[in-house]
Amino acid sequence: MQVQETIIVTVYLAAMIGIGIYFSKRAQRSADDYWTAGRNINSFVGGVALFAALASASSLMGAVGGGVSLGLPFLMTYGFAATAILPFAVFLISGQIRRTGVRTMPEYFKLRYSKAVGAVAAVIVVITMTFYMVPQLTASGLIGQYVLGIDYTAAVIILGLGFTLYAALGGMWAITYTDLIQGIIMVGGLAIVATVIWVSHDGPLNLIQEALEVDPAFGDVSQHWMTYFGIFLAFLWFGVISPSAVMRNFASKSAKVARRSAFVAAIFYASVFCFGFMMAGAGATLGTIGELDNNDMIFLQVIELYLPPIVAGILLASLISAIMSSADAMLLAISAGVSQDLFKGYIKTDAKEKTVVRLGLVVMFLAAFAGILIALDPPGLIAIMVGWVGGALLSAFGFPIVLGIWWKRANAAGAMAGMLGGGITFVILVSGDFFALVAEPIIAAPVSLVLMVVVSLLTTPPPAHIQREVELNHTNVRDKLEV
Repeated sequence: MQVQETIIVTVYLAAMIGIGIYFSKRAQRSADDYWTAGRNINSFVGGVALFAALASASSLMGAVGGGVSLGLPFLMTYGFAATAILPFAVFLISGQIRRTGVRTMPEYFKLRYSKAVGAVAAVIVVITMTFYMVPQLTASGLIGQYVLGIDYTAAVIILGLGFTLYAALGGMWAITYTDLIQGIIMVGGLAIVATVIWVSHDGPLNLIQEALEVDPAFGDVSQHWMTYFGIFLAFLWFGVISPSAVMRNFASKSAKVARRSAFVAAIFYASVFCFGFMMAGAGATLGTIGELDNNDMIFLQVIELYLPPIVAGILLASLISAIMSSADAMLLAISAGVSQDLFKGYIKTDAKEKTVVRLGLVVMFLAAFAGILIALDPPGLIAIMVGWVGGALLSAFGFPIVLGIWWKRANAAGAMAGMLGGGITFVILVSGDFFALVAEPIIAAPVSLVLMVVVSLLTTPPPAHIQREVELNHTNVRDKLEV
């Protein structure tokens, strides 16, 4: 075991749990406090927290590992799409969905369409967010095994239970403020290693030239064009269709604050991929592709090579920050999906808020346990696993949520057809291996769009009060009421 790194990680994990304990009393006051932090988060705190929720292990380990193993074009595609996530979300949904006053994405579907659509959405959220935890837990295991010198399984369990504990105790309050700290640490740590790489190689141009000399394939287009297009679509839409990201809008003080938060997050996210570009180039110069059991570990090799142990330990904390800040938001989405959307929404509608919150706490631990079991034998590269989740969510939720905001004629039958048709098409394409890697949403998302539009037009329009709500969500009337 490497003592310095272990001490830093232990202190860091203890500090995050301490924040969860600190906010636990406030979070338990009401369901609004637990799921949306009392709708009281400002632009800067919300923006950094939103960035941290989106910048998962995929954005760090996955982007670097995928870039080195699949080539620079893959990394650039990933980076451009991820950087555009937040401006895209601002345009399509941020302000409008905040004005609906809901707490979760399934609750929005229930309010906009019907109870049945909301229930199906809640089930999809629980399944996809549980799988989305797997790449985060996989990264936890790799860190523990490679850097701390402990068993992969032990690392997955220890770190997995660590972020589950503070998320369960403090809800959105704890998650927001731990994500604020984690986001700042993440960007600061990556800035340090990127600067060291820049100086060591006399700038990015020399770095890329050296990388191509070691690995000429680093600059090649290694995948089918559909893979690049598919992963671009999956990540571009992530801020619109990821329940854990969308929930951040509900925690903002107002629609205006939700939009500003997204722009703050976009600035932070763009910096991450600039730094990741440098790390991928440095990783390619190592020439270790094909020698590693998991190519995502290249990220850790770069840290070990370029930084002294104490600084490496700090950067390791930034990587753990990426894991925790995304996984905790996923856990909250799963917890809300089961306890708030399914249990209180359909099973026991008169359940007390404290009962719902306590059930949510239990659900978090069960979801973490399920994610840990899958992560013990991960199904692929971190970036690819996240691409699958993004593709599934886009195929099921993309057009039902966007058309629900922008098209008054969209109705429950159309939303159900689009959600199920797109989701099932995605599953069939993934299981049958019919297309290039991560290209499934290129087919599945348009299927969802066509089904939703056609079925909506062939069936009864939504009630007049629903159509009025759609119009109202595009005005600032509710913003003035909240001031």
